[in-house]
Amino acid sequence: MANNKRYYHRNNKNKGAKQQVDTAVVVEQYSSEQLSRTTAELGISESVCELLAKNHIETAADLVVRTEKDMYRVQGFGKKMLFEIREALRAADMELRKEEPKAKPNNAAQNTQKQNAQKQQQGAQAVQEEEARSSKFGLADRKADAKQKQQQPAPKQQAVQKQQQPQQKQQPAQKQQQARTQSAKPEKLTSPLPIESWRKVMKGGKWGYSDGFKIVIPTMYDEVFCFKEGLASVEIDGKCGYIDDKNNVVIPFEYETAMSFSEGYAMVVKGDKCGYINKNNEVVIPFVYAAATPFEGGEAKVKKDGKWATLTPDGKLVWI
Repeated sequence: MANNKRYYHRNNKNKGAKQQVDTAVVVEQYSSEQLSRTTAELGISESVCELLAKNHIETAADLVVRTEKDMYRVQGFGKKMLFEIREALRAADMELRKEEPKAKPNNAAQNTQKQNAQKQQQGAQAVQEEEARSSKFGLADRKADAKQKQQQPAPKQQAVQKQQQPQQKQQPAQKQQQARTQSAKPEKLTSPLPIESWRKVMKGGKWGYSDGFKIVIPTMYDEVFCFKEGLASVEIDGKCGYIDDKNNVVIPFEYETAMSFSEGYAMVVKGDKCGYINKNNEVVIPFVYAAATPFEGGEAKVKKDGKWATLTPDGKLVWI
């Protein structure tokens, strides 16, 4: 068991070192100005920024070192949030870290290992045969004594073992500290959460909402987005629409993608093109853009013909 533990820790150490190298390579691709931008400055909606901040993701640097799989480890994170983050990073000429391809098995290394194992087995058989022959001449006992001496640690080895003992004693304390950190529980709720903090819940493969005490909107949707400005984007059968806090459909399910409302407008996708609607489902910005971000601070970022521009609610563009 001890050998297995050492092997496990050594592998984790190598894995951590490799990940540090990978993230360092990712960070070197961007300027310090790009990496220092906050999630809000990237144009990510307030509710998503709050969720990311709770998980210590506050800047572009925190995002670009993570993969899509890493983002899905964030509790309450959904694919529409991922779409929003990808578009916001793309607008800033950045992207999430790509998954490393799985290494193919090295047949040559496997063959070498097999050959070494065969040689060790042959060597063990030769030793056994030699001991059997030696026993006839009374040499087996002397070999046993010599073997026992070889197994005793040398003085230097004993010194190393003594030096390692304090480190081994420290390991239980470190494990206890990790256990205390992992067992830390969030503060217990004393009252239902406000609408914009409702939690996503899943049951039977469908999503709904909980106020922290009970399910307030049944688990009936393929995907749900955070409530913002009184409405939430939800998806059924590949189409998105908006509901209110009573689960009434306010905007019908007619969009391919629908982001949260921000400053009275929502970015939606129809016919693979991005545009903006108001809460009356009126198109205020036509569906002509290849990519777009939510409005923040009176402006949004849109992409058309391979170029990015800053957009205001009146439809004016300033090309970047």
